[in-house]
Amino acid sequence: MSLMHNAVDFEILISYRYHQMEPLYHPKLRFPFSLEKGTAMLQYLLRAVGGEYNYMGLLKLAFFADRYHVRKHARPVSMDDYYAFSYGPGGTTLKDILVEPGVVFFEKPCPIIRSREYYVVLASSELQEVQFSKSDLDAMDFSLYHFAEIGKRYRGEFVLSDISHAYPEWDKYALLFSSGKTKREDIYYEDFLMNADRRHPMFAKHGFDDPFEEISEDEQADLLEEMREFSSNLNT
Repeated sequence: MSLMHNAVDFEILISYRYHQMEPLYHPKLRFPFSLEKGTAMLQYLLRAVGGEYNYMGLLKLAFFADRYHVRKHARPVSMDDYYAFSYGPGGTTLKDILVEPGVVFFEKPCPIIRSREYYVVLASSELQEVQFSKSDLDAMDFSLYHFAEIGKRYRGEFVLSDISHAYPEWDKYALLFSSGKTKREDIYYEDFLMNADRRHPMFAKHGFDDPFEEISEDEQADLLEEMREFSSNLNT
């Protein structure tokens, strides 16, 4: 492979990110993650779908709830740090809770355990709903209402994955993933404020109507300012 080829690849990458209006170096808005609340969120969603669910599908339900809450109240429910993976957006610690509970909880009892390959089940019926505000519950119920039944279908977790690819926070990296240039990218909470293209091929593929209400640029700006202030106050 020539230096010219590498230079062209780099130029394509720069051009792609420029046209997607994403700076190469972008400080992430971060929130202090609570293991208790993050776990309770997954427990709430898992209990609502019958106590057992595909773990990738469960991560998608959490993502849709966080996306809803950011667009309504300028903060996520989980407060987790999000990344784009090949299967879609995922909270990194939420993923660890489901994939490596023994590491996360160490010597403590694991409230969610692997039941069979790719599926998790509630190990305890105890749930600390005191962790949630009314708006938290509304966001999780929104996700459950619009997405949970999809994940119960045969290979439904892959349908949820496809649908999550239609949202701008993941879709901005679609070219990088499809070309094999990346396995993980940062997701920024401010991108949760962007409206999806309702004609996106992934929506069309599954005959899915985007349930998220569109928000105006002025509303996005106000929510972003509020989110930055909230993040700053929590981290000082």
